Amino acid sequence: MSTLDNSRNFVISLGGSFLFSDYNHLIDLKKIISHSRRKFAIVVGGGKLARDYIEFGKEIGINDTGLHRIGIRATEINAYIISIFLKAKLYVGDPRKITIDSKVLTTGGYKPGWTTDVGAAYAAVAAKSPVVFNISKEKGVYDKDPSKFKDAKMLDKMDFKDLYKLTGGKRMPGMNYIFDPEAARICERNKINVVVTNDLNDIIRYPNKIRGTLIS
Repeated sequence: MSTLDNSRNFVISLGGSFLFSDYNHLIDLKKIISHSRRKFAIVVGGGKLARDYIEFGKEIGINDTGLHRIGIRATEINAYIISIFLKAKLYVGDPRKITIDSKVLTTGGYKPGWTTDVGAAYAAVAAKSPVVFNISKEKGVYDKDPSKFKDAKMLDKMDFKDLYKLTGGKRMPGMNYIFDPEAARICERNKINVVVTNDLNDIIRYPNKIRGTLIS
């Protein structure tokens, strides 16, 4: 508990699809941040914008590296929009060098092959955040893909080893219901917890009585 009490910074990995699915999400996020004594770094995903551009890029023959860069540019646009709404500082650059020197900072992707989760994990290390909040459309981490299996069960708590068992230690396309294993390894090495949730109020509840999945 002392680590949490002494930390001024929290990092949020904000899924683009979650973010733009309901305007009220932004309003709620703004309220939560304004009433918190923490400072925040928000790493924003690409969402539908990125997927649409990437699909178009595939159709016209752009290679994988180019497609990754298209995705990164989409996250930067999303981060810019959120920075305006939250009156936040916009950061464009290496998440491993992030310094949270304002109430809230937004940023997008950085390097081809890195997911938003990876960027958020590195940002958490740089900002000395005790936790990464992975905000997505899913309530938490499930024992199997809930979009394919009706009997999928959400896990309240798990450790990183359990996460790797679910993923085989690899990131697979469409694995939207699980935190990126590469990002998880970064968090595990640096003793950073992960909360996977679709409930923004878990940011306030942490570390007690969260409604998503706590990975530690």
